[in-house]
Amino acid sequence: MVAPTYMRIDALDPLPYSESWPSLRSASGRVDVHSLAAFWILESKLSGPYLEFGVGAGRSAIAAIRANRRYNPETVARFFLFDSFEGLPPLTGKDTGSLQFKGGDYAFSRASVIQKLTEHEAYDANRVELVSGFYEHSLPRFDTSRFDGRKVAIVHVDVDLYESAAIVLRFVTPHLQAGTMLLFDDWNTFVADNRRGERAACREWLAENPTLSIESYVKYGWHGEGFIVHLT
Repeated sequence: MVAPTYMRIDALDPLPYSESWPSLRSASGRVDVHSLAAFWILESKLSGPYLEFGVGAGRSAIAAIRANRRYNPETVARFFLFDSFEGLPPLTGKDTGSLQFKGGDYAFSRASVIQKLTEHEAYDANRVELVSGFYEHSLPRFDTSRFDGRKVAIVHVDVDLYESAAIVLRFVTPHLQAGTMLLFDDWNTFVADNRRGERAACREWLAENPTLSIESYVKYGWHGEGFIVHLT
């Protein structure tokens, strides 16, 4: 493989689409996938906000903001980052007994995320909005008029758990468009069991919404998969 000519400014700088990439299955895949998603939006002539559920320390948000700033500075100009900023909720139902997750994991404060975004020159309060709270509380009260009447371009679901993913998918349903890029960062957790985690939530969501379907677009890291949304 030809070595890339582009020099990353740091580990969270996604390679441009024009470069010769390492495998998306490598450790850098979860960063570089955001270039692939952004380029899909560019070439598909789509527009709309970027929604991220499960922000953690802010690493994926930095990569996504950088990628869309590169390819879609006007068409994907708003970023909504949803997180409890208190870590994962207590595990219940299908999530009980997880060997990978426990309540309180990935607890990063709102202030620390803003600081990390700022350090990586990815924070602009006019374009990046952090939405605090566990999803069963924050999403019902979120004012979707903040999307300015636009359907969403990219949805990044990094919530680890079935219960959280189910709530997120119900929330985004009316805001999807044909071609929305749907990234599931934890698609292969729970040993890729279709009865658990994000896979289970997605299967149930599709069954409840027969006018929606998804087509696999990209696999990244050991854990993630991206899909194109189709509407019928």
